[in-house]
Amino acid sequence: MWDVEGNQYLDFFGGVLTTMIGHNNPAVTEAIQSQASKVLHTSTLYLSEPMIELAEEIGSASGIPNARVFFTTSGSEANDTALMLATSYRNSNEILAMRHSYHGRTFATQAITSQSTWLSSRISGLSVNYVQGPYRLRSPFQDMEDEDFTKACVVDLQQILDTATTGNVACLIFEPIQGVGGFAIPPMDFTER
Repeated sequence: MWDVEGNQYLDFFGGVLTTMIGHNNPAVTEAIQSQASKVLHTSTLYLSEPMIELAEEIGSASGIPNARVFFTTSGSEANDTALMLATSYRNSNEILAMRHSYHGRTFATQAITSQSTWLSSRISGLSVNYVQGPYRLRSPFQDMEDEDFTKACVVDLQQILDTATTGNVACLIFEPIQGVGGFAIPPMDFTER
């Protein structure tokens, strides 16, 4: 890619993680042109054939019997929707999130993000507590082997549940691999514990 002054760069960023499709990828350009000639935009209130087909494919791949699919236009909106569903279902505003996490740029997702450099506001109607996630670098857990690290994270989670919540937590939200938090990959059995 080139900047406005003609300097050439090798792009290792490619946009915000979810847009890594390359620059001027012919297959992507063709797919966009094809879809734009049919239906460019419609609300999720009205169904279109591609939407139905994709929902069926996602539902089938999920392995969840009678899965339901709800489309959003961004990860921030998806996380907002998940928060709305969890807090409504549990009738609780208590959320657990991982330290060093990033969940989006909306009002609600800012409240659950644990990266001060990405925050514009800490004002929120959510009660958020942060637990140890997979990030180990520059932490008290940096020298631990996977098994001990996972055990320490479980202890941290239990302590937060016991001391900082009412016990009626709406949800725990986490990234399987923390991106903004340093591409921290958890041990294999981290989520099972």
